[in-house]
Amino acid sequence: MPQITDITYQTKNKSRCNLFVDGEFFSGVSLETVLKFRLKVGDQVETENLTEILIQNERSEALNKAVAYISKYLKTKREVKDYLIRKGYSEEIAWYCVDKLKEYDYVNDTEYSKRYVESVSKNQGRRLVEYKLMMKGVKKQDIATAYDESTVDAKENAKALAIKYLKNKEKTKENKAKAYRYLIGRGFTHEEAGYALSNYGEGD
Repeated sequence: MPQITDITYQTKNKSRCNLFVDGEFFSGVSLETVLKFRLKVGDQVETENLTEILIQNERSEALNKAVAYISKYLKTKREVKDYLIRKGYSEEIAWYCVDKLKEYDYVNDTEYSKRYVESVSKNQGRRLVEYKLMMKGVKKQDIATAYDESTVDAKENAKALAIKYLKNKEKTKENKAKAYRYLIGRGFTHEEAGYALSNYGEGD
């Protein structure tokens, strides 16, 4: 019968261990699992039973960590997946947890996008917002839906931001050009930036 030949701490995460069976790496596993099932070097094991036990327990532990991770703030699917992988869980376990959280609507990239769009659009144009959301793993369709259902007025937001940027600055062509570039850099379109500065009065 196969035998556990070594249990070592993982270098980057002391709460995780590497489990070796018959001298070969078998699985990464949490220290909590090792203690819970009293796994120790020299134990005789049925590998199929051990595999099933470890998978079910890892799923349970990872899901608990994922729920705690999203308890204060909404997270995207990719953020949850990346978090669990950083904690030492396999990609398979991480995606299992994401799918479970989706079932209960605990992670919802469309809803996340809606809230994100509403919270940042006064200071950021759509291009920048889309880029940041996509970096969080959100699909373009979810972002598009968020904008379709939002009350964001990009032109007026750009105008308000331009007024704030130009406050106490001289009315010169140079400052107008700087404001224009500033708005473009914040993700607003050329049309939105042009609208924002359309009534800007230049000095002599």
